Amino acid sequence: MKFLITAVITVAAAFALFTPESQALSPYYKQTASQHHFTTIIDQLKTFRNVTWESPVSMWVQIPASQQGRAAELADTIQDRARGALMQPFCVHIYVTEGQTLARSCVY
Repeated sequence: MKFLITAVITVAAAFALFTPESQALSPYYKQTASQHHFTTIIDQLKTFRNVTWESPVSMWVQIPASQQGRAAELADTIQDRARGALMQPFCVHIYVTEGQTLARSCVY
């Protein structure tokens, strides 16, 4: 009986690790429906190049180098609009080059 339980758990764990929707293999966090909707809207704006969620509370938005001087303003604008749309705590990070945050604005 112990062997059967162990086998079932092992098979279930293997299935969870190798499904396409598994967060274990995804480099980014799988968005909630409201995050996906908000991200799609932001992604369509010409000011932004790439929008990703790296965790449930960490949104990263890439801007062109020409907008670098507006990074803090853009972070505040996104945070302000997302506050009502997402109804959750999170931080938006604005960057030009990956890994280098120019501005950050958070909702708690």
